[in-house]
Amino acid sequence: MKPMKEITAQELAHAIENKESFTLLDVREPYEYEIGHLDCTHIPMGEIPSRANELDNTKTTYVICRSGKRAEAIANFLCANHDFRDIAIITGGVTAYAEEVDQSIEV
Repeated sequence: MKPMKEITAQELAHAIENKESFTLLDVREPYEYEIGHLDCTHIPMGEIPSRANELDNTKTTYVICRSGKRAEAIANFLCANHDFRDIAIITGGVTAYAEEVDQSIEV
């Protein structure tokens, strides 16, 4: 399997700023999401297998979690089981985004 594509917090911020078309999928648990999050689609990691049909596999999808491990697992799952082709994880997750881009987001 090829390595998962990654983008940085700054690249995500640039995509948001430029109003690029993509789905940002947050796979953290509800309690983590409530602490702080970006404008995104929230489906906890454990619910992805039963809710993957809510996502558009033809659209660019960026997967984010707290640090990147869960995002990578979910991105690989979506590629292998739901034919996602344009998918990437956010390096360092919400933690990196909060530190490098938007310090108002709590993690």
